[in-house]
Amino acid sequence: MATDPPDVLHFRLECRTASEVTRLAVCGNWQGWSLASAVDLKYTEDEGNHEGTTTWRSPQLSIPASRMPLRLKFVANGHRSSPNTRPLIWDSQSRVFERLPDDGVVHCEFEPTPDNSDTGWVTADGVGAYQLRVGQPPGSAEALVTLEPSLGHAPEEVEVVLWEAKPNDPAVPQGKVLARVGALSPAGVDCGEHNEGAASSCTYLLNSQSIEALAFRVDVTSRRDGSLLARCFVEPATLQALEGSISAALVTPDLRHAGTFRASFLVVSALAHPANNLGNLQRTRWVAGGSTLDIGHRGSGASKVQGHNVRENTLLSFQKAALNHSEFIEFDVHVTADGECVVFHDFLVPLRLNTEVVRLPICTLTYDQLRSPDFMQWMVTPNEDAPNKDALDEEKQRRRSTLQRSMTSAEDLFRSIFKPQFQGHVPGPMGVPVRSSSGGAAEGGPAAIVDSAAVAAAAAAAANPAVAASRWFLNDRIASLREAFRRTPKWLGFNIELKYPTVMEVAAMRAQFYNRNTFVDAVLRVVLEEGAGRRVIFSTFDPDCATLLSLKQPRFPVLFLTCGGTKLFSDPRMNSLDAALHFALASRLQGVVAEVSSVLGRLHDWVAEFHRHGLFLYTWGDGNNDFGSYMAQKEAGIDAIIMDDIEKMAKRINKQSSLFNKQLRSPASSAADLERIASGIPIGSSSLGDLERVSSNLNMLAISAISPIGSPAGAGQLSGHGVPPLALAVGSPPGATATLSLTAAGVGSPRIGAKLASPRVTAVGAVNGGGASLGTLYPESRN
Repeated sequence: MATDPPDVLHFRLECRTASEVTRLAVCGNWQGWSLASAVDLKYTEDEGNHEGTTTWRSPQLSIPASRMPLRLKFVANGHRSSPNTRPLIWDSQSRVFERLPDDGVVHCEFEPTPDNSDTGWVTADGVGAYQLRVGQPPGSAEALVTLEPSLGHAPEEVEVVLWEAKPNDPAVPQGKVLARVGALSPAGVDCGEHNEGAASSCTYLLNSQSIEALAFRVDVTSRRDGSLLARCFVEPATLQALEGSISAALVTPDLRHAGTFRASFLVVSALAHPANNLGNLQRTRWVAGGSTLDIGHRGSGASKVQGHNVRENTLLSFQKAALNHSEFIEFDVHVTADGECVVFHDFLVPLRLNTEVVRLPICTLTYDQLRSPDFMQWMVTPNEDAPNKDALDEEKQRRRSTLQRSMTSAEDLFRSIFKPQFQGHVPGPMGVPVRSSSGGAAEGGPAAIVDSAAVAAAAAAAANPAVAASRWFLNDRIASLREAFRRTPKWLGFNIELKYPTVMEVAAMRAQFYNRNTFVDAVLRVVLEEGAGRRVIFSTFDPDCATLLSLKQPRFPVLFLTCGGTKLFSDPRMNSLDAALHFALASRLQGVVAEVSSVLGRLHDWVAEFHRHGLFLYTWGDGNNDFGSYMAQKEAGIDAIIMDDIEKMAKRINKQSSLFNKQLRSPASSAADLERIASGIPIGSSSLGDLERVSSNLNMLAISAISPIGSPAGAGQLSGHGVPPLALAVGSPPGATATLSLTAAGVGSPRIGAKLASPRVTAVGAVNGGGASLGTLYPESRN
């Protein structure tokens, strides 16, 4: 008689390693990947041990049968003889066991290498809740210590050693020596006890469970005879700000002034969050065989780029990028005065008050202020700085009564879609003649009701070339980062850029900005809470923010943004592609995002150099909108191209689908198809794919799972007086409504909105369906 399979399976782990570790533990899908509840393995004296290897065994463990296959990662601490603080090392990929052995013993080996493991996570359950990083101030040519001439020692004749001032490890009663990480070497590699110039080129690291325990002393010794020349102490109170500079007086053993110790410091504070664990790790080193990712810049492109009709960094722009088969979208985030993360590019938001434009720092505004209708009404649109703005304002005033009486945002939308130049007529869908509200059907096409006053107003505008050449924008309010996660398809990857100001930018804002730990924590919390099932990459121009992003969490890749020398900064890490490469290596980042012009001159050499180090190389910049440059980079093996003309490039290469969503495809559409869809004629299920492609072709937006202006999720047809119903939404719930604020080159009032009614059609394979994984960037789809 057959027996039912057990609900719970029992197993033990036996792991052999040649590495010297003081602790070996395991976590996995049976215990939630939590490092706090990781199960310790015990070292055993095993007769079967080979020379130089040790065997570790776990107690009996259990996993519900419903959670099979078994997935686990080993976690280890380094040996105590290391001058480092026993760094935490973990498997970067899960070990997967589809079934358990008959004897219940799972045999493994743990031999960490840069290709299969990672390190550096600052966590209270590992190396400590805080990490102190002390080094030479960026851009400074001055040594860490300057000595009085009376001591008779040149800088190269002294050794600088930083010691833990408050030892708390019984195994090291004299205190630990702070680990020295070379500025141009991979993190975790000691500079060497007698490396010439090490004191001025290293970052010193100390991990602890409290800021008080980060206090340290500086010993300056002679390379001639090892005698102590000078010493100073740095107290915890100096480090409470978590970042800044240190200037401490050095004294000789007989308490005479000996010189000065100067350094910058950064304290990394652990981010305690239940989702900040070892599950679903997306970080990996570069490996051969991947495809180049297409990434939409600020969604579907920056507003400044000619031919774009959707405002940058909005949910509408994100959805348009998804329709045009982007693998990722790149966008910028800020933190408001009340701690909400919002999507916007600049540090300042421009508002028009009468004839003046004032710019307010986002960090001084609350999220409720940013999303209020009044705020959006006065927010300067991308058209406000156009050279023809005076003519637009004059036309707007002249047409105000007509606009209020008969113009709708739906009509503005059609003007944006078909880009009419107002040559004395108002086109219907696909250029089909229209009829007035009192006349009969126009010959040759479907009927569209257009108010005669609007026709007359448009005809009058044709005489003004400035108005005729104006750009029309679909404008949406500033969205929160949470909304971006919840109201865009999950297969669409996010490249989240953290915008942190330079010292000069903070001074120009005349506002107090968050410290880096607080700023990074606010963004990470949202991503950890909302990012399940989505590919996420972080990038930033700020080196210290990149360091914090990398050390506060083990899951998401972090890339360093650089202008590659096209602009110069006080921090040398930001001033060349070579410096960015070295910084990424030293900080264990996953790659660099470089301004494209800094790469093209030595394209193949740079790609080979980054890949040789296991780093990804992305590019950004206006040059990526050039088809020749785009194709040259793809052929050279660039890992990702961030561009504004994501739609045009997809058409140029006949891109049929995103690498991550094969369900949303781009079949060819005839002119008849376009006219039929635009006219509102019912469409069969066989043509729904055409609808999706048409939406892309016409710069329309499939507003799936998003609701601009805070309405319930979902949207349907755009309809309004003067245009036929037009299906835009995919898979939206019946009755869902939302209001779009549409700004037409300064002509249409921001308060005029379009009603999004319930959808007439739904699509097979909605935009937020499943997706494929890119093996080189995310080799582990289920972690």
